[in-house]
Amino acid sequence: MPSSSETSSVCLNDILDNLDCTDLLHSLDGGVLLLDAQCRIIFCNRWFCRHTGLVDSNILGQTLAQLFPEQLPSPLLDAVETACHQRLGRILSYQLHKRLLPLRRLTPCGELQTLHQSILIKPLSQSDLTLVQCLDITNAVKREQHLRASERILKLERRVLESIAAGDPLDTVLDEICNTVEQLIPDAPTAVMLVDETHNLLTIKSAPNLPGAFTRRGEEMILSSASTTCTRAVQLHKLAVTANIHQDDSWSPWREVAQGLQIAACWAQPIVAAYDEVVGVFACYPQHTGAPNEPERQLLLRMAHLAAIALERHRRMERIRFLALHDPLTGLPNRSLLNEHLGRNLRRANRENHQFALMFIDLDGFKQINDQHGHDAGDDLLSVLAGRMTEQLRGTDTCARIGGDEFVVMLETVQSPDGAARVADKILKCLNTPVQRGQLLLQVSASIGIALYPEDGTSSDALLTCADDAMYRAKANGKNCWYRIG
Repeated sequence: MPSSSETSSVCLNDILDNLDCTDLLHSLDGGVLLLDAQCRIIFCNRWFCRHTGLVDSNILGQTLAQLFPEQLPSPLLDAVETACHQRLGRILSYQLHKRLLPLRRLTPCGELQTLHQSILIKPLSQSDLTLVQCLDITNAVKREQHLRASERILKLERRVLESIAAGDPLDTVLDEICNTVEQLIPDAPTAVMLVDETHNLLTIKSAPNLPGAFTRRGEEMILSSASTTCTRAVQLHKLAVTANIHQDDSWSPWREVAQGLQIAACWAQPIVAAYDEVVGVFACYPQHTGAPNEPERQLLLRMAHLAAIALERHRRMERIRFLALHDPLTGLPNRSLLNEHLGRNLRRANRENHQFALMFIDLDGFKQINDQHGHDAGDDLLSVLAGRMTEQLRGTDTCARIGGDEFVVMLETVQSPDGAARVADKILKCLNTPVQRGQLLLQVSASIGIALYPEDGTSSDALLTCADDAMYRAKANGKNCWYRIG
């Protein structure tokens, strides 16, 4: 009695004997051609017909060169002739031969897509026929391209992150982000727009490769006005796309300039910071119509995220710098920033030969406010009085808080001592005006010492010392007055 393995072998042999090889070749997931000694096609499977769009009656009897006249690369033609005439096989890989047979495949979306392939050309040993086997490697090629694109994006992201970490200026970092996207999406200039402090305007901050004619037209967009691509991105908190700006009425103010730059579309990705706050928009302006594909969408999202990191770091650094140079209670410059301004003004006054004034101000009666009503009341009073003093000054002047109830005012220029005296009188009046705090009426006065450059000193220390001495003279004279020693 035969064994089970012998029975299986007999069954397999019966199947193979009855198997139609033609059906087998037609069922393969790849192209199969059989060529005769004259390189003519004597067989093609259905896969080959499907991906050329031809029927076998138009294929059989033709050579590949006749079937695709002037479309085939010479390495493929040479390899076919060598195999058919000299019986030497060859493999043509995608890595070395990007263009082989003009094959297409239908995508799920119904579009015809170029089919990437590798080709095996092998003379058959038992006949004068040559086998041409074509493999579809489109998916593998796409994966490789995706990996390479991802590696490139990672390298560019690393460069941007290094720029952020190095503390490069915000403009430099944002320009780098724009340039990064423009390397990966050719013919698509970009811009970074930021939401202003009022949350009402969108202003261009960086657009390294967009000409001024375009950026000036779109310099400011009112967020509450008619919806544009970029304002929609802010309002919707997601990517906004205008596939064809020539068919979008909101683009009418910029359409003429955009046409001159061959801009055809606009993709706007919101820049989202902490707490889901939209702080700006990363805008891309392709020179072709249409929406971004998935890799381009991911790129815009990643670059917008980098822009958010850069903006958040810039905000924090600005905040740190502000706290380092300003009084946290009143927001006025502190002693360090005063010294900066004073040093700068000394150099300018020396260079341009003009006068400026320094005032040392000490509040009279402030300790009693703290003792009677508490430090919160004293802090509120200081904040109000700091604002009042600033209102009496020009934008170029400086009012700094250098101690508990001590302030220094620098008048950038004065024409005469009388000019400084008039400002001192205005400051005395505003400081002496009572401050309402709930049911309390808080009131102090001030003693002011004045020093003039260059009469009372030609250095920061000399001027501050002179103004401080004059302030004590004012206190000795009964307070609520100013004094100048010179």
